[in-house]
Amino acid sequence: MTSTPQRTPRQVMEAYLMEVVSNGRLDLIEELAQPDMVDEANQAFNGPPGRAGLVAHAKGFGRNISDLSVTVDQIVAGEDEVMAKWTFTGKLNGPWLGQTPTGKEFSCTAFSFFRLRDGLIDHYRVWLHANLDTPVVFDSANPQTLLARG
Repeated sequence: MTSTPQRTPRQVMEAYLMEVVSNGRLDLIEELAQPDMVDEANQAFNGPPGRAGLVAHAKGFGRNISDLSVTVDQIVAGEDEVMAKWTFTGKLNGPWLGQTPTGKEFSCTAFSFFRLRDGLIDHYRVWLHANLDTPVVFDSANPQTLLARG
């Protein structure tokens, strides 16, 4: 069995955003995340624990947002932490962040934060502002503050 070379923190974030989120490559999550990782956003919505939670998170995102276009604006990486500012546009075709599907295109600015252990995602936090019909702000570290701003 050939082992996959370890990715840098920057490469982990790039692979997650561009391959998993943008292209639906859920199979890569096994290569990117610890089995016992914590995905705060998934936990906020009572999803499964560990790596399976990140799969559920990414799968739900892809199911509810179609015509997705992702742009990575900036990545800042250290030895075991990495942050990305990224934006996306898509159509809201399923329930997401308490909003009902509209089929309309919207845009979102997000900040994703990974803490890594042995080169793999150990903890995932996300903060975002979605420009929906009713704009939404969400911070996975404080999910009770999900704000819809009218």
